[in-house]
Amino acid sequence: MSTIVFLHAHPDDETSQTAGMMALAARAGHRVVTVFATDGDHGERPEHLGPEGDLVDHRRGEARAAAAVLGVDRIDWLGYRDSGMTGWAQNDDPLCLHRADVDEAAARVARILDREDADYLVGYDDHGNYGHPDHIAVHRTARRAAQLAARRPRLLEATTNRDAQLAMLDSPEAAEFLRALASGGMELDVERVRAAILTGDDGQPVGMPESEIAWAIDLPEDVVALKRRAMRCHASQTSDIGMMLALPPEVYAVAFGTEYLVEPGVEQSMRRGWPFD
Repeated sequence: MSTIVFLHAHPDDETSQTAGMMALAARAGHRVVTVFATDGDHGERPEHLGPEGDLVDHRRGEARAAAAVLGVDRIDWLGYRDSGMTGWAQNDDPLCLHRADVDEAAARVARILDREDADYLVGYDDHGNYGHPDHIAVHRTARRAAQLAARRPRLLEATTNRDAQLAMLDSPEAAEFLRALASGGMELDVERVRAAILTGDDGQPVGMPESEIAWAIDLPEDVVALKRRAMRCHASQTSDIGMMLALPPEVYAVAFGTEYLVEPGVEQSMRRGWPFD
């Protein structure tokens, strides 16, 4: 059995991007470790916490609950502050991940990799999927950490399939998707969604074209349900997680039922299968 370390930017990112493969890996007997680079302190504050409640502690509790659902063996925290979205004042916080020295951050991850004798490290694609400063920092940190680790783990990078997302907009599920969002108070049309895919947080397209993706992992129905259950653990984040959970199960399965990985240094030709030995 292998040890797989997943490096994520914020608590809740794991449930939208890699929860299915994490659950499948745990089910197969692999050791699964999740590392969160930031504490998510700029996330949404649930009403019951009030202005003085500890949001970081609350989000850590949500992460622990999601980990239990997925079968994660251990959670580690790098301790950086959330950098906020592109252009936010928080980008300039000297303690945020966006401002962290890459070698310093990578050394923290490498120590975890060495402790775990990790076989695999899963980071993010070079755009962090949608251009969030913390996600791009995770990409750089993971690549450097894989080099610094004593036993260099095989590096894989989570992404989304831009071609599949754009194709979905022309499918019957797209109308159902938009109706579900409207019922949650978010009025969107196909062209606005298309524009959002083509211009992420930093103005660059979301995800990767299929020609640059190495692996597509199709999730069984029960694992899709587990992924949704884990996502529900992060219910405090109503804008993102709430929007995803508003989708009817059949639409959710289309949107989140396949997870994608890039493999740096390997000629990309998308295979449907399982990359972990």
